[in-house]
Amino acid sequence: MRRKYICGNWKMNKTSSEALAFANKINDFEFENVDVLIAPSFVSLESFKKSVKDKIEVAAQNVSEFDDGAFTGEVSTNMLKDIGVRNVIIGHSERREKFLESDEIVNAKIKRALSDNLFVILCLGESLEIKEENKELDFVKNELLNSLSGVENLKNIAIAYEPIWAIGTGKTCSPEDAEKMCREIREIINKNYGEISKEIRILYGGSVKPSNAKEILAKENIDGVLVGGASLDVNDFIEIIKCGENL
Repeated sequence: MRRKYICGNWKMNKTSSEALAFANKINDFEFENVDVLIAPSFVSLESFKKSVKDKIEVAAQNVSEFDDGAFTGEVSTNMLKDIGVRNVIIGHSERREKFLESDEIVNAKIKRALSDNLFVILCLGESLEIKEENKELDFVKNELLNSLSGVENLKNIAIAYEPIWAIGTGKTCSPEDAEKMCREIREIINKNYGEISKEIRILYGGSVKPSNAKEILAKENIDGVLVGGASLDVNDFIEIIKCGENL
């Protein structure tokens, strides 16, 4: 059985001092049977990495598809590696929708990250409009394959299924529906990439909280969760970690 992967995405929240306070609290919590990752803002990334205990992984929320150079406001893979950050979230729906990142841009970012030996969490998910048209499977399949176009090895990739209509809305995809989509994603990977489908971690994200995390994490094809709002409260996040630890 794959170890559960409990990931927190802070988005544009927490100052560096608030991130340090979070690190001090979560450092006191012991866990053994799950892997834990937290993605603070770029401003807090280096100080949080230095403050949190080693067994907690740290990720960037985004990365440039370009190498170092004249790209004002961007952050390169070299910059992340220099401060010891080896994980990155790519393709989150907020990046796709609010910052107009196409599948092609997401694909270029993935290739850049993998070429520099970073581990990628690739986000996928449909809008409410697409879901209501019963086109969510076709949409997610196309988003997955387009984002991974030309990528030959998925060993350094995890997939996070995050239905857009369930992110920050309080609406949660039922555990059964989340499991169904994650199973479909695994089957798509199996058809296109073979045996790696048995090992790749597929996460669910979208209004995950302590009250529903255990039921979600118990599903066969859900290997972890990507938590937004509930990851900002250290006590809530610890409760979600416990849900994975106790399965």
